[in-house]
Amino acid sequence: MIITPQELQKWLDDGKSFTVVDIRPEDHQKEFPLTGVNHVIATDDSIPITKNESVLICQFGIVTEGVIIEQNLENTFSLLGGAQAWNEFQSEKEDLSRWSRQTVLPEIGLNGQKRLLRSTVAIVGMGGLGCPAVQSLTAAGVGKLKIIDGDTVELSNLHRQPLFGHEDVGQLKVHVAKEKLEKTNEIAVIEATEEYLNKDNGLDFIRDADVIIDATDNIKTRQLIDKISKTSGIPMIYGGLYRYEGHVAILNSNGSPGYSDLFPEPLSGGNACADAGVLGMLPGIIGNIQALESVKLIVGIEPNLIGKLLIYDGMNHSTQLINL
Repeated sequence: MIITPQELQKWLDDGKSFTVVDIRPEDHQKEFPLTGVNHVIATDDSIPITKNESVLICQFGIVTEGVIIEQNLENTFSLLGGAQAWNEFQSEKEDLSRWSRQTVLPEIGLNGQKRLLRSTVAIVGMGGLGCPAVQSLTAAGVGKLKIIDGDTVELSNLHRQPLFGHEDVGQLKVHVAKEKLEKTNEIAVIEATEEYLNKDNGLDFIRDADVIIDATDNIKTRQLIDKISKTSGIPMIYGGLYRYEGHVAILNSNGSPGYSDLFPEPLSGGNACADAGVLGMLPGIIGNIQALESVKLIVGIEPNLIGKLLIYDGMNHSTQLINL
């Protein structure tokens, strides 16, 4: 039996009792997550048995029809067009009014907002830069945000990482961030990885991203992000802090230089914030500029910081723009 996306939506609107089962491979589930419907995952080619009617979803609606026939499943429907048709239907019916203040901008408009809803941004680090960046991007309507950090919330984080509160101290940053971001935008997909980025997990973490935001203060990790960015062809938005000064640049995009081109010699030093100090407002400014440049890249707004280094001085509010 076949059910269309419109009919499935009516079931949802009517409060009908049924089970949606995603039978796709794990890589498809991660790359094209289902939106707007609660579902269970089929494991080891086993379809969960339910008392109510079931709707099976594959990527294009072909495999599920065969599964229903081969296994002689009763009270089971195949979603016409599969996950692709469902997500397109969700995008078309999406109420974009929450973003009306930015869609009125001619550079964004409804088409630009739809690009954001279909986009994925990977953010490495949930510290002073990562927190404001991910908060702004979630609110702006980026469809999927991938965050990675193995650190826990510490009391000394709170003055520059306002995503966290005193009650979060001791908890994993990515878990707290995911919970709070999903309250900011309930349709956004927040994929949290409770690890530090390394050479083993790096490519898998960023593989479906449109943009990588470098929100780290660790030179070795930044060099790894640069290498992954060059290998994958995904632009890297670099952000750096030093006392009252902040840097932002879009690297490895359209022939622009990378981090290793800017700093060919290994730099010494530890945690910049811990060693040199930082006022909490500065990472908020720089992290939001990184978020802004991400939106501009995804939507296609120019001018942007491709091949340019923006230097912001928080002491006297001066800026420099250097061509790289």
